[in-house]
Amino acid sequence: MDTLGYQSLVQDRLATSGYSLRSTPPWGLVGYRRDFRVRWGATTLHLLVHVATTSHVTADELARFTRSSLDQAELAHGGMRGLQSGVGVISAVIGDSADEDAHRYALTTIVRDFAAFAWPVVVDLGARVRSSRPSGPVIGAVYNSWMLSQIEALLPQPDALVPADPR
Repeated sequence: MDTLGYQSLVQDRLATSGYSLRSTPPWGLVGYRRDFRVRWGATTLHLLVHVATTSHVTADELARFTRSSLDQAELAHGGMRGLQSGVGVISAVIGDSADEDAHRYALTTIVRDFAAFAWPVVVDLGARVRSSRPSGPVIGAVYNSWMLSQIEALLPQPDALVPADPR
């Protein structure tokens, strides 16, 4: 599977999961949904999934994309964030390859602002692996299981994908 094929798969999963979709440069694909949960302390989370493709993912590129995705999400949906509302972003960069620093950044980093956070993800199709932080931050921990389940549902591990029968 190539980067555009994986992005198409993510687009289908976003639509199936109730996200509204749009394609916008430089993010490529953006999915948005708003969820309210009593178990989150009766708060609303504005969740955006930003997906971009590239031939090779670098740590600097992933960091810039994640920061840019969070800034855009705060501008679009973060005007009233605080006690009852927050903004979450999954910023995924899909590449044919990725350097080790990009994987390390995704495995160790959550970008935070006031009542907003971004969870970077690298999808390395050449190595057939998806990297993201396996656990969330302490502040905002109420959203951790939801974020992890969304990453798992929307951005499958490439090695788990069954290639199409070439016949």
